[in-house]
Amino acid sequence: MRRTLPDGLHLGRRDHGLIPVIAAVTAIATLALGGWNAARSLSQEWAHGAAQQVTIEIPNISGDAQAVSTKLVAVLKSDPGIEAVEILPDAKVQEILRPWLGAMQANLADLPVILSLTRRSNTPLTDLPVILDTIAPSAIIEDNVRWGERLMLLGQSLQACAWLAVILAGFATAGVTTLSVRMTLIARRRTVEILHSLGARDGLIARRIAWRSAVLGVSGGLLGTLLGGATLAILHRLIQPFLDQSRAGLSIWPQGYEEWMSLWSGLPSSLFHSLASVPLLVAALSFIVAQVTVRLWLRRLP
Repeated sequence: MRRTLPDGLHLGRRDHGLIPVIAAVTAIATLALGGWNAARSLSQEWAHGAAQQVTIEIPNISGDAQAVSTKLVAVLKSDPGIEAVEILPDAKVQEILRPWLGAMQANLADLPVILSLTRRSNTPLTDLPVILDTIAPSAIIEDNVRWGERLMLLGQSLQACAWLAVILAGFATAGVTTLSVRMTLIARRRTVEILHSLGARDGLIARRIAWRSAVLGVSGGLLGTLLGGATLAILHRLIQPFLDQSRAGLSIWPQGYEEWMSLWSGLPSSLFHSLASVPLLVAALSFIVAQVTVRLWLRRLP
């Protein structure tokens, strides 16, 4: 019976303790990527949607709110910086006021007129206060643009924090890989010295140890990505009722195999692609760090 000779350049199963450490670090990086993806999506949605929305409220104090709103809509529709203008129906206004007024809102006869307008992108901003001072001096304007710069800065800061967490996770992975490789070199110093004295090139020894580190890295990376990705998938399921009212009755935990599989398919495609690349990046980082560590250590040999 043939017996495979053990590889003298690694520690057998004794270096498998590196896998859970890399898995934990990878899970943290995966969660950070999820936060980055969410912050980026919210920033893009704000920049291309909510930031262009303006709400104008015309109080019906003197009973002429409807006439004023009709005149104001005609002026706004002729403005090149305005894409769309809509007067909210009374039923919609009552629905908006229901949480604050309850049943009382049905008896109100002097409801304000609410206008919802959308600015046109890539055009000069319309000076709405000047128009309102002329046509509807008592109108109240809620313009999302004034919050735009601060919210965009907040989104960019959140993305920067997420990338910082990913970079720190990369440094941690490099650190534990370096320690593992040094442990291997110290434990197998005599073997390495014999191979080196027999003429084995530094590249050969470095590749053998580096490939071992890459295998451990991809194993830990896969495990950490699965743990972090499962957490993100469950969080994505929890926020579904807030994004889609038709899914308000969605259970917290998946029921059955199909719902568990739909957790992954429900993730945004950009996030899914990012998660798929994490184990490969961890393996590549482990390989490169191991190569550099071994070559630097071999240079000090006589």
